[in-house]
Amino acid sequence: MKQIWKWSLLPQNQINISMPKSSEILCVQTQHGVPQLWALVDSKKPIETRVFAVYGTGHAMPDEVGNYLGTCQLQGGEYVFHVFEVL
Repeated sequence: MKQIWKWSLLPQNQINISMPKSSEILCVQTQHGVPQLWALVDSKKPIETRVFAVYGTGHAMPDEVGNYLGTCQLQGGEYVFHVFEVL
């Protein structure tokens, strides 16, 4: 069965998220002051772990970061974070 699921993201260089295989990342936005990731999932598929990373503007990043998913602003834009899926 298809559903949309949500996960909270913390500003970390590596975030492991368990989700059904072949889940489609829909967007990254801030909700109630917390960065969130939404994905379209098929809840009947087996679970896999996918790796994400959140980097602040101006912070050091590896040369190979992965696929860019979106940007979140916190505290009225005082902090800006960029979310990537690590491949």
